[in-house]
Amino acid sequence: MRGRRERRNRAEEARFAKTRVQLHRDKAASGYCTAGDSSNVLPWASGEGLVLEPQAALTAATAAARSNWSVGGLKRCAIIVDRHTHKNGGSTVRDIFLENERLGYGLYQGYTQLGWNSDWRNVRRLADAAVGEGRTPSLLLMIEAHFGQVELKDRPMQDLAALRAFHLKHRVDCPIVLVTRVREPLDYYLSFFRWGVAFRIKEALATGKGKGKGALSRHWNGAAAAPRRPMWGHNFSEWAAQVPNLQSTIMARGMAASGAEYYGRMHGGSRPKNAQKAWQELDEMLSAFDVVGTVSRFDETLLLAADLVGLPVLTYKYNRPNQKGGYRGTNADICPDREACAALIRELAPRDHRMWAKYSAAFEARLAALGPAFARRVAGFKSAVKRAQPAWEVAPRAQTICRYHPETGPRARELAFPNLRCPVGEAGGKPLCQHFYAHRLFECPWQYVPNSSLTDSLGCWRPSSGFL
Repeated sequence: MRGRRERRNRAEEARFAKTRVQLHRDKAASGYCTAGDSSNVLPWASGEGLVLEPQAALTAATAAARSNWSVGGLKRCAIIVDRHTHKNGGSTVRDIFLENERLGYGLYQGYTQLGWNSDWRNVRRLADAAVGEGRTPSLLLMIEAHFGQVELKDRPMQDLAALRAFHLKHRVDCPIVLVTRVREPLDYYLSFFRWGVAFRIKEALATGKGKGKGALSRHWNGAAAAPRRPMWGHNFSEWAAQVPNLQSTIMARGMAASGAEYYGRMHGGSRPKNAQKAWQELDEMLSAFDVVGTVSRFDETLLLAADLVGLPVLTYKYNRPNQKGGYRGTNADICPDREACAALIRELAPRDHRMWAKYSAAFEARLAALGPAFARRVAGFKSAVKRAQPAWEVAPRAQTICRYHPETGPRARELAFPNLRCPVGEAGGKPLCQHFYAHRLFECPWQYVPNSSLTDSLGCWRPSSGFL
């Protein structure tokens, strides 16, 4: 039974992936930027050509951009894992990771961990080889744990803990940092609903196609019956009632988001029946994180995590995701009586509220303990991000110029070593890059060595030369 369910889930995920990749490919492949256009070179990369080798130290441009908020420099070895739940700022963190990779500082993996076992064998191979030679690996890994059949809290967290213990035993200076952000429960529900559910209800009510192939049923004699209820309910309140403890469930099991968005329900495996056990498992997971910040304190969360791993580039483009299906409604449209909505979510999502109460309070206490010096750094960082927006406005976000491909994409051996540009400063780094590039959901132009159609420092999208 379990195997059949897993196969069904994989097939369903592949179908969603194919839909997403088709939507992405419908966009023009060129026109995002022009090779050699100086207006597209961002400040922290000015004066630099296409980065061909792993960067073992901060470049002058990157160091200058960090000068009023950074502490420390680039670490020789570090691993940062961002637990990206839907609507918690993870797409912006992905931008940051990809920008660091584009500039040669580290290697991005995400947003699924479906190929985790083979990927991780390559990570351990590098770690074991370095320790055997009495040195620290030259490696910065940036992992986005977002969505997929392999959940972060299962095998990946076990492997990360084992590698951390290995580093400690052999006195290897290679921090492994887990970070995520929690959000006020009602705000989370409203954001998720606006983004991925509201337009579905609107379409279902307008077209009668809210469930299966059609929303009209018929009596045995052929007479039309009343329209079926849309699978998401008629409104925010009805949908919310079908997806209790939404945020905490997705935090523990990312695949639960699929049901909440596409079907208005989370499947039974995502909704534990024992409330206390569910809380204990969630709390145990989050207690293993190094930074559990809040969405409202995004910059503070980012700085704390970056300090621990020496992440070089943090300046990002303000990200305001479009609401799907062209939905233009506001929170006031969805919830005219906000107090009533807040009361409803308190009733429906006690675990969400417990998670928010514990971890938001702990984060505020952590910030208070850091005092005025950290607050000044945050202010300096916010100013730097604001100053960078005009430059970002004329340049595409890093992930915009990457091409989405589904988990059913290339096998690792189809990516030939001579075509790969690998930001891992290890002799055996190419196999790791090969596996990461094959298994992650974004194919970026800077994965490949420059050729006649890819020579600009921005890395504008051109037809790929990496896949044979």
